[in-house]
Amino acid sequence: MEQTHGTWGNRLKTFEWDGGLVTLLFLEPHQQCSYHFHKTTYNQFTVISGVLGVETEKGFTTRLAPKQTFTVEPGVKHKFITYDLKTVVEEVAYTKYLPEDIYRTVLGGSTKG
Repeated sequence: MEQTHGTWGNRLKTFEWDGGLVTLLFLEPHQQCSYHFHKTTYNQFTVISGVLGVETEKGFTTRLAPKQTFTVEPGVKHKFITYDLKTVVEEVAYTKYLPEDIYRTVLGGSTKG
């Protein structure tokens, strides 16, 4: 597992696959990440302990308590904010499955001829 440090705390990568990444964020009190967006990636935050705010360009901040989840869609500017407590968050960054992403050269069906 790879661990990195940011100004807001530490990130521990727990799982990665072609379509996404799962990390644990260990966040210090009264911190925030930079205001940013992802072109094609969803960002899902689930609070394990503490309290997390997710502010979006849509004009509001959603406060999450433990066991609550919030997903930011691709293209939406956002940042996360911590308050008085150290906060642990599972962050899942993923791309959405699209049925039109399948390109078939031969159609499936019966093998009985």
